[in-house]
Amino acid sequence: MRTLLTAFSATLLIGASACAEPRELPDTIELLVDGLSKPVEMIADPTHDARFYVLEQPGRVRVVEEGRLLEAPFWTAGDDFTDRGWEQGLLGMALAPDWAESRVFYLNYTGRDNSTRIVRVRAESAHRADASSEELVMRIGQPYANHNGGCMRFGPDGMLWIGTGDGGAANDPDDLAQNMESLLGKMLRIDVCGEPDEGLAYAVPSENPFVGEEGVRPEIWSYGLRNPWKYAFDSKGRLWIADVGQNKYEWVHIMPADSKGGENFGWARLEGPEPLPLPARARRVIGDRPVPENALRPVWYYEHHPLASITGGFLYEGSKVESLKGRYICADFMSGRMWTWRYEDGEAVDVREVGEYYGSPFEGVAPRAVEISSFGVDNQGELYIVDHRGGRIFKIVK
Repeated sequence: MRTLLTAFSATLLIGASACAEPRELPDTIELLVDGLSKPVEMIADPTHDARFYVLEQPGRVRVVEEGRLLEAPFWTAGDDFTDRGWEQGLLGMALAPDWAESRVFYLNYTGRDNSTRIVRVRAESAHRADASSEELVMRIGQPYANHNGGCMRFGPDGMLWIGTGDGGAANDPDDLAQNMESLLGKMLRIDVCGEPDEGLAYAVPSENPFVGEEGVRPEIWSYGLRNPWKYAFDSKGRLWIADVGQNKYEWVHIMPADSKGGENFGWARLEGPEPLPLPARARRVIGDRPVPENALRPVWYYEHHPLASITGGFLYEGSKVESLKGRYICADFMSGRMWTWRYEDGEAVDVREVGEYYGSPFEGVAPRAVEISSFGVDNQGELYIVDHRGGRIFKIVK
């Protein structure tokens, strides 16, 4: 059997001819569903092996069941919502650990004042949310329209982990990722399932690393992130964080399962593995930014062209794709390039580029015909590709 790498590279790479005929899907992927509008996330329903919730950035959650996109939305944004900015809109979803009983879920979206809203919603059924049940859990002000983060995951500890961008613009001009009084540029960890703290809609876990420290928000678990658009826990409890870069690099950090928190991932002192060079104008405004001793270099990174943006994926823990076993998969949103690698002794090893979607492997040769905004994983650990531009989801089958 051909490896996934060989099959994708041989089948998907498009020639330069503008007259190329549309190609059939390669035998390494199969179309699950199409007809979506700017999908950015895919969440498996743990109570039904063939049901998924798919987030559409313009403000709807759709249901895909038994390979069919249901017409009626599961949830639709209300009036206090905006997707004006390229990185705004409906961005993240997490089902409560007791979803089967409570039918509670959480959403991350942009409010009309450009702030990030984390809300709690209850579902009437697996196919319909109760819009009137929406409760605001957390509001995070955003100084700019970009770097909104958006991903949310419940960890194996039952806590809700929220990745936030640095607030936007370039070079983190307000130094928010290193500012411990700000929730921006951080990995937050909160308890939304227990009794909330006074004046809050959530509780701050007592074991968070900065609880009780003056001048530090206790919700912070780690800091120094630029825009952790996608991240995921594996079955061992490790957190794989893909952080979107700026001028030169895109990168991945891995937080160990036994982390006590407090990690400084370096932004905006580091861009990936190197000190961030500030233009002269920025230095005059921002000043010098020496790299702190506790700044962590990424486990893996790649250099990019100016339009690149990493889309983090998952460690493959399924059983049907032999060539992916034990490997992490991620992609570049702007070019469609994908990579897999193994993590051994603290390093990324055996890095393989899966394929290149320059042009259009699916519908001719239109530029950027496939934009990988997310990966999905089903209840058996099998992986899916979410295509933002084409409104499609593909399953990796070989």
